[in-house]
Amino acid sequence: MKSKVTSFALAAVLAAGFAAPALAQNSTWKLNSDHSTGRLSLSSTADPNATFAVGIARVQGTVNLDASSVANSSFDFIIYPADQDPASINKDGSLQVAEFSNVARSTVINFHSKIVKLTGDGDLAVTGDLTLTHLERPFTITDNEAYAGPVYGEPEVHSATREVTFVFDKAGSAAAKAGSRGKLKLLASVGIKTEDFPGLFEAVTDMNWPAVVENKDCQMPANVGEDYHGASCTGTPVLIPSRPSASFTVGEDYRGPDLDPPRVRDNVSIALNLELRRDTSAVAKASGN
Repeated sequence: MKSKVTSFALAAVLAAGFAAPALAQNSTWKLNSDHSTGRLSLSSTADPNATFAVGIARVQGTVNLDASSVANSSFDFIIYPADQDPASINKDGSLQVAEFSNVARSTVINFHSKIVKLTGDGDLAVTGDLTLTHLERPFTITDNEAYAGPVYGEPEVHSATREVTFVFDKAGSAAAKAGSRGKLKLLASVGIKTEDFPGLFEAVTDMNWPAVVENKDCQMPANVGEDYHGASCTGTPVLIPSRPSASFTVGEDYRGPDLDPPRVRDNVSIALNLELRRDTSAVAKASGN
């Protein structure tokens, strides 16, 4: 009996946070990819405290929160390198390979929820399919005066899907704090054993993840001469713990700080820091306006 009462109480908190007067009991949110990130790290079962931060990626997608029936909520998002155009990634996580013609390797992670449950701690346990897509291209570099950059060969695309569960911390209370402001912050995480997801370790570590820069502003130089190196960009970098601070000025060819080679580890962790904004177009459509 106690567990049922607790579930009802938590559902009431969730409903209070997720439902705004103009939105009834269902709210569709879009991830603000400029302020939503996925932090990738490695750890060891033998020593869980010995973690190694691999990199930070951007996140885009859509979240549908149904306060009247939490089980009807849905999460669909894509974790991708910060220098990649999200338009080149299909909704199912597959790549438009032609758009990746000038990269040697790239990794994209897609998540589609299947089951959403409210836990006894007020968290949301979101179970679904995590699809990993890793692209590799062989390339050659010719050392001569006519060198114009690497020449890339035909791509090899590897894809795998496994079921995982993201836990969204205190989602109900976070939604309650958001109120009618139209902006919601959610934190979530998942730990995946590499033996349960073949190819995940290699796809995550075989990348020099580009720096994520928020509020990025790029300006072209007034005069373009022989020493032109692209646009000059400023912004706020999202830093990796225990790493040297990245430069606040980045150019088009900036690939982020060099990574120290990781020791052998058997867990991959993904920590999400998501900023959601209400999808007003979906609200207008639902209301018939």
